[in-house]
Amino acid sequence: MRKLLLVLLIICSKITVDAQDDFKQYGKVGLEAIDYKFCPFDKAAEAVVLSDLGESYFVQTSNSFEVVYERITRIKIFNEAGIKWATVEIPFYREGTVYEKVENLEACTYNFQDGVLTKSNLDLANCHVEKINESWNQTKFAMPNVKPGSVIEYKYKIRSDYVFNLRDWEFQWKIPVLSSKYIVKMIPFYQYSWLLQKASKFDSQTSNVDQGLEQNFGGAKYHDVISEYEMKNLPAFKDEEFIATSDDYIIKLDFQLSKVIQITGTSTNIMTTWPELVNEFLKNESFGGYLKKSREIATKQFDLSEFAKKTPQEKFDSIMTLVKNNFSWNKTNSKFASKSPKNFLKDKYGNAADINLFTIGLLNAVGIEAVPVIVSTRKNGRIKYDYPFSRFFNYVIIFATIDGKNILADATEPQAANDQISIKCMNDKGLMIKKDQVNWIMLQPLLASKKVSKLVIDVSDLSQSAGIETSETNQDALNSRNEFASDLNALKKSLTDKGYNLPDSSLSIISSLPKTPYQFKYKTVDTPEIINGKIYVSPFLHEIIKDNPMKQPTRTYPIDMTYPTKRTYYSVINSPKGYKVDFVPEKIRIDNDLFEMDYNAIVDDNKVVVSFSYYFKLPVYNAVDYGKIKYYFNEIIKKGNEKISFVKN
Repeated sequence: MRKLLLVLLIICSKITVDAQDDFKQYGKVGLEAIDYKFCPFDKAAEAVVLSDLGESYFVQTSNSFEVVYERITRIKIFNEAGIKWATVEIPFYREGTVYEKVENLEACTYNFQDGVLTKSNLDLANCHVEKINESWNQTKFAMPNVKPGSVIEYKYKIRSDYVFNLRDWEFQWKIPVLSSKYIVKMIPFYQYSWLLQKASKFDSQTSNVDQGLEQNFGGAKYHDVISEYEMKNLPAFKDEEFIATSDDYIIKLDFQLSKVIQITGTSTNIMTTWPELVNEFLKNESFGGYLKKSREIATKQFDLSEFAKKTPQEKFDSIMTLVKNNFSWNKTNSKFASKSPKNFLKDKYGNAADINLFTIGLLNAVGIEAVPVIVSTRKNGRIKYDYPFSRFFNYVIIFATIDGKNILADATEPQAANDQISIKCMNDKGLMIKKDQVNWIMLQPLLASKKVSKLVIDVSDLSQSAGIETSETNQDALNSRNEFASDLNALKKSLTDKGYNLPDSSLSIISSLPKTPYQFKYKTVDTPEIINGKIYVSPFLHEIIKDNPMKQPTRTYPIDMTYPTKRTYYSVINSPKGYKVDFVPEKIRIDNDLFEMDYNAIVDDNKVVVSFSYYFKLPVYNAVDYGKIKYYFNEIIKKGNEKISFVKN
């Protein structure tokens, strides 16, 4: 075994070294890669990145520069689960007159069969372009003839006139990486700041002046400065539950343009300050200008006199309801309006900024103090507070003050209460856009979302039936309203997927309105569990989770639950006729700053009354608390699924 591991490590080292000999290595896959059977430092890996080599450099155009990004990636597929890594997505930027082009795409799959190394080339006709959002598209394709044991390889070039967007580089993947190198060739006209995320250093980092031919731009002579960043043998990023986006926590290198230097020697700082950024938003015609015009148009388009006698809360609710009932969100996240307020009024639909900035204008017009808050949605990643860049933000919500109480709102969410934002916006903090102020607003609520389930279970040695009523509040209620609303079929499918057998017409939705809890009730029937003459009953049926979402031994990033959650379950089990209680679980209580759990079972004449509740008190837990959170989930699963038994008299 030691000899085998030594051989594999030698092969691993050879693959790593060979991959770095020359950046232009495409098409040179040897038997070392084909014979590579598993990753020595992650034997359970479904695939491994053998080499990932990237390069960014600048090319002169007629009067400026464009940035070119090249990449060659080679992946070994170990098993069936790893075949998904043969679907490749190449994102590229496109907004207005600024765009990127994917060029020189090649891809192939290598297989070794019957002593012959075969090569299957990608047919470019099988590539297609998908829209990700208003700014990003992606070229997508599936590698041909992929099977366990295959090596896939692809290369491409992205040409861009968007010099702000010097490509970031992700060293870490969700599978192990043997070798990852990024080469950046800088010119003296653009200066960038960079940030290495989730690592303290590179395995190798060099920076040298190119000794090749001197270049000339507008009479200014220069040489490229070539920087190389390399990391080896990186573990897979283990993506678990309770994470907004892995982009916040993987090892990667971020670049941001900080200064532009003209050939005359004058320079422009791109790295701004938060106060300057706030004021830039207010000056922007698609933000501050749109906000001002919305306020002005409200006085002309709406009869504001009807608001004169309303309380501030009534004014706020009236405006929010008016917008939600008359305008539709086009599902596009944006911090800038896409049209004028006049056209928005005409079209009756728009992006997030069209709707929420317009709503703020209306609120201001009726005397409500309201301002925009720009945010980064959960999938977009967290804000880096040391880097005041507009590109971090992709959404805008409403901050209003009603009778001294601060409220966050989002008029794109018709199913939300008027003082509620959706989960996608609950991402750490947002920046208030108010003249000459820098105020960061906490987006994740401290008020718990509650779910209460009440069960009445009747059991005999022939059948088991139960009546269940569930009530949800806050974000839990919003989730259900968005998923089900008043659709009984959708809700029934969700319940049957959990394991319930629902008789026809037993399900009813009691309340689904935004201002109320989401409530529903139903009946379920099943066969009893009888072992050695004893009847066993799970007091909460299928309501309690059975699998711990915390699966890793340790965790180095926060546990982001989005919002505090409280779950409460009450169950009354009527003793089966001719039986008596044989066993009830012990009482338990846990209560600390992080978590609370309470379990109690009482035998009362011919029935058993069981109560169980647990409460995760924080929206986000630190990584150091991972072991505790994992333990709490184990206790929930163990106690919540413990059974009560009945034996014949």
